[in-house]
Amino acid sequence: MTTIITKTITKICIPLVILFSISLLLAGHNNPGGGFIGGVMFVSVIALAYVVFGLRHIKTFFNPDWAKWFGFGLTLASLTAFSAMMFGHNFFRSAVEFVHLPLFGEIELVSAGLFDIGVYFVVIGSLLFIFKNVGDDNE
Repeated sequence: MTTIITKTITKICIPLVILFSISLLLAGHNNPGGGFIGGVMFVSVIALAYVVFGLRHIKTFFNPDWAKWFGFGLTLASLTAFSAMMFGHNFFRSAVEFVHLPLFGEIELVSAGLFDIGVYFVVIGSLLFIFKNVGDDNE
């Protein structure tokens, strides 16, 4: 049983930490961060919700198949790594393109960003699959 303070703080933290994890994901190819740490931050706040509210309560409104998240991430990361070979380059070579957007100016698109997104989903899928299955055994 948890207190009302813990539940309230958790409700406030969930959207903030998810936004922070996405920020870490998007900043990863140029600054500290990336798919791994962004995924770990996402997992930490979902695990906090599992602990505070209970797995059974969370599963009533939020029950994704975490194995599918893992599969999607692994597929995306693998396709990104092998795609350079289809264009005659070395395995896992990163491509860079600069694009001008009217509201944002010039932005850098990097294929390593797709790999980071794949890692993000692999970390989320694998860790939350483990947490959910361990929690199911105790209920």
